[in-house]
Amino acid sequence: MAATGTLAAARDAVVTQLTALGLKSVTDPRNARPLTCMVELPTADTFTFNVLTVSLRIRILGAPPANQDATDYLITTADTIINSPISVTSVQPGAANYGGQDLPTYDLTVAVAIRRN
Repeated sequence: MAATGTLAAARDAVVTQLTALGLKSVTDPRNARPLTCMVELPTADTFTFNVLTVSLRIRILGAPPANQDATDYLITTADTIINSPISVTSVQPGAANYGGQDLPTYDLTVAVAIRRN
């Protein structure tokens, strides 16, 4: 069953933008691997029942180990996203464990304003 509703629409909008940039995005941790962008579950602040400000974290996943090649990929990919219509509000280096493998990451918080129809 595919997700529906306002939060799903916000996540789908980010995934569509990443795809337009030529980046491979995933929303299921089972598919997370190096050189992809993991789009995590959205969070939201609500003004009324039909106006939300949605935040999502995009985890750019680099290849282990966290050497210069991985760092260069993470920085370049983060800059590609920052220089796009995606509204990036913060960028932080990090690490993530997917499938028992520790991956270097750049974690971008993005904002999506959306109105429920």
